[in-house]
Amino acid sequence: MQWIASLTSQSSRVFSDDLNTPPEGADVVEIRLDLLPGAEVAAAVAASPLPVLATFRSGAEGGQGSDDPVYRRDILRKAVESGAHLIDLEWARDRDLIHELGLSPERIVLSWHDTAGTPGNLRDIATAMLAEPVALAKIVPTAQSLDDLEQILVLSTSSATFQKRDRQRLIAFAMGSIGVPSRYLAPLLGAPIGFAAWDADAPAAAGQQTPQRMNAAVGHLDGPPRRLYGVVGADVSESLSPTLYGAAFAASGIPDLMVPLSVPNPEDLAHLFTPLGKTLFDRIGLPAHGWAVTTPYKIIAAEMATDAAPRVRRAGAANTLLLKPERVIAENTDADGVVGSLMAAGVSLAGATVLIEGVGGAARGAAVGLDLAGADVVLRSRDADKGQRVADSLGLGWCDPDDRAGAEILVNATPLGRDDEDALPFNQSEIDIAGAVVDMVYRDQKTALVTAAEEAGLVVVDGLMMLAFQGMAQFAAFTTTVPPRDEMLRSIGR
Repeated sequence: MQWIASLTSQSSRVFSDDLNTPPEGADVVEIRLDLLPGAEVAAAVAASPLPVLATFRSGAEGGQGSDDPVYRRDILRKAVESGAHLIDLEWARDRDLIHELGLSPERIVLSWHDTAGTPGNLRDIATAMLAEPVALAKIVPTAQSLDDLEQILVLSTSSATFQKRDRQRLIAFAMGSIGVPSRYLAPLLGAPIGFAAWDADAPAAAGQQTPQRMNAAVGHLDGPPRRLYGVVGADVSESLSPTLYGAAFAASGIPDLMVPLSVPNPEDLAHLFTPLGKTLFDRIGLPAHGWAVTTPYKIIAAEMATDAAPRVRRAGAANTLLLKPERVIAENTDADGVVGSLMAAGVSLAGATVLIEGVGGAARGAAVGLDLAGADVVLRSRDADKGQRVADSLGLGWCDPDDRAGAEILVNATPLGRDDEDALPFNQSEIDIAGAVVDMVYRDQKTALVTAAEEAGLVVVDGLMMLAFQGMAQFAAFTTTVPPRDEMLRSIGR
């Protein structure tokens, strides 16, 4: 798998130093001249140990470069004369420069971007661009729905659309969180190279991932996956599930793929939560076999399933959907995640008092798992009435939101902790008397709750451990294969 890493002013601390040390997994460096004002192109080309793609993205197509044709010609001519290996020319603005700059076709990336959405004439646009004497045609709309995602993927999957040679010249993917799966899939479907961020904090476009993250998910594949899985939530563009599963598939020799599927509109779930062979991915020749479901769709997943495991029927929430002929089977491995991670940390659950903050889908799965493991579980919610209703439906105890009696094990099943300014889900007195804390939130840095629990000397299970253990159970359900525990833990730094 080959990747172009985009260097921008946001990712460049010291321009020459960055060029000397491109990110691991990068094969080509894209210098975004529109985002690096004043950059000396010749020096940059000379400094880079990798081939250079010079890009001057216009404001009309999401960049900060001028739309003026004369100015664009002068900037791009300078990039050509500086020896850049590849030159990005915008189809809508720079077409005349294909011949005027005297470039050989193998040096030209002809590009088109739509930052507003995905028009219905993508095929016509691609056909016109591929008719030009260029090495690569790059088509990048913005996906606003799963229908848009399907439309962009069709360009790469339909043999009736283009001849094989043209599909191998086409780089087609979508911007935005909904478009992220197309970034993972494009190189597997025939695109000769993909685009990636120089680092995670400085993407050149919405949805861009680092080469390391892309390789972690797809590096074990050399073509379309045998089976497709996805993590489904409102916004899962930063989910580590593709990384976790990529390690598991690689270690197990399974040619499958997990992609992040952001679905902000719950009506779009009908494209996914459907029996085997009937998803949007199946329509374009990518067999989908299951979904890992996260916030806020765990309750909806249980409702849309045709069959539910006992834990799902009790919890009323599912984080795992298995797609079978004419059936969608729901399971809940959040129960395995919280129980498995606590047991691995040496915490005894039989008879232990557990206080769970939250009553959403994650809380319900965790509560059922802990109850089945023999713990004495109590739920608490900011909404007292809702807390009581959910607890009663699960056959568990509940307490008033102002009740701060505490418990031996504290479980945060709310989003509190995702942002630095979030309040702690438990007060300091509850943390001081507890023996263990589980925080189901995961992020790059430690949450405030994890930090407070560590400082108090408690046994701590953070969101990454929870993710890993529920993912192991989920992987087994998806593949009927023993999960490679060590490899999965290492993939997320555990």
